[in-house]
Amino acid sequence: MSKIPRAATVMLLRDIEGEPQLFLVRRTAKSAFAPDAYVFPGGTVDLADTLPALHARIDGAAARETGALFRETRTEALPTDVEHPGPLERASILAAALRELFEESGLLMAFPRDDAAPPPSAEQRATWRAALRSGSMSFLDILEQGDLIAAGSALALFSHWVTPPGEPRRYDTYFFMAIAPPGQVATADRSETHDGRWLSAKAALAAYRAGELNLVYPTIKHLERLIDCEDNSIAMRLALTKPVVTIQPTMHPDRGFVMPSHLENVW
Repeated sequence: MSKIPRAATVMLLRDIEGEPQLFLVRRTAKSAFAPDAYVFPGGTVDLADTLPALHARIDGAAARETGALFRETRTEALPTDVEHPGPLERASILAAALRELFEESGLLMAFPRDDAAPPPSAEQRATWRAALRSGSMSFLDILEQGDLIAAGSALALFSHWVTPPGEPRRYDTYFFMAIAPPGQVATADRSETHDGRWLSAKAALAAYRAGELNLVYPTIKHLERLIDCEDNSIAMRLALTKPVVTIQPTMHPDRGFVMPSHLENVW
């Protein structure tokens, strides 16, 4: 089995005027992956995400350790060369999702361990985000300094995608869904990402088809799955109840990534 880098992405939702919107950020033109494309916040698992001390500060341990959260299954129609993650890797993937979400959107999904303590202020979150971006603080440092628990239980696994062989960069990516925490404002980090935008699935796909928004194949397919969701509760219910079939698309010489027609909308 190949050791393809694990990665995590968060499809962040908010309700506005009765229609759910998702937060998309534009990758920098210098990015090695999907340059200038609008994507959901996310990135690869790094060494700091694997620390047991960090995992101890993420709630929802039972769901990830038993596999209830990481419930992906495989299909013979789309074989893949990646292994199911073990308990340590599951915790590390979730840690990466929460860290990358904070880095790329500025939204800190965490709460004080002491119920009586106030949540971090906007100024404190901004200071921590800058320190995380500069490398002067780790995500664990931030949680310890604020005596915070990261809200892993707020994330629902939506899908599991693997870049097919032959691509110059391959990723083993878990897509999570979450509701944006109240009282926080999402913004792109102006380094790896730019132009953070809240868009409904319908609006994003319309802009893409009009040539106004650059989207990559996995983002397009996820937006298509959400286009009929009328509000956040419907979208989250879909994430919590749908099957999660590992998708490793095949490559067509003319059409690029291809998914077998019988697997459309069942992954």
